[in-house]
Amino acid sequence: MGRADTTKSYLDVVLDAPFLTLRGTGPDVEPTSLSGHVALFLTESTSIKEITLQFRGKAKIPMPASESLMNSTTSITYVVCNHDWSFLEGDKRHSRTLKAGRHFFPFHLEIGGTLPSSIHTAALGGASVAYKLRALAVRPGLAHNLHAIAPVHILRSFTHEALEYQQTLEIENTWPEKLMYSIMLPHKAWPAGDSVLAVLKLAPLSKGVAVTSIVTSLHESTKIYARSGAQEDTRVVASARHDIIDGAAVEIDPPPQRIATGMRVSCGARCLLSSSMGVYALKRAR
Repeated sequence: MGRADTTKSYLDVVLDAPFLTLRGTGPDVEPTSLSGHVALFLTESTSIKEITLQFRGKAKIPMPASESLMNSTTSITYVVCNHDWSFLEGDKRHSRTLKAGRHFFPFHLEIGGTLPSSIHTAALGGASVAYKLRALAVRPGLAHNLHAIAPVHILRSFTHEALEYQQTLEIENTWPEKLMYSIMLPHKAWPAGDSVLAVLKLAPLSKGVAVTSIVTSLHESTKIYARSGAQEDTRVVASARHDIIDGAAVEIDPPPQRIATGMRVSCGARCLLSSSMGVYALKRAR
């Protein structure tokens, strides 16, 4: 996308937005629009038979072990959506001559709320949901056709007024004979790009017990539904450690990837992004 080479003819797909967002849950999902244009740059007058654009989404899941022995492929692919455009009117059997320069062909498509979000995981052999736009300019005879591919990223999120952005979450528990603790989150969900804030309160129950460090981690859980059943995988996507120094929490060796994502954000029909707080390291003071 966004090619600037003017030494030869080329085709390009330009999107109006870098990603599409479907907001809402269940049946109350707001539709969104996929729009942009196909750009054709010609260095000279050229005969073109047709110019087409295809929007296609594919879901890929691992093939069950019992079936992979009988097949050469390791995954199963499903088409989740498909839409086609044709930009040159008239009989496709005959060519049309387009003059040198830039030619633009706009496109627009309403995206309903039933589509899963884009996702990719290497867990359990790999699974993904991916969307692409493929443009093709067909030239007559033995001339090379022009083509271009552009990925389309579809995200799912809550609406701006969702209660998940307003409701607090508090967890209290006791480490018998050692510590009482509570974790308070000001929201149940965070928009993408925001920073996660958590308030941790600690109360020792015995003399000589002190908290020396706190490790906080954000976990991503991916559940894949295949013909063989559901499979789940969890990985740590971000973490931070704080040592208690003179009664204050001091971050130690800040990681390059900061915790800055939603604590519980749906990211597709077959994936859930969640987090957990821990571990709490305690040592008996001497």
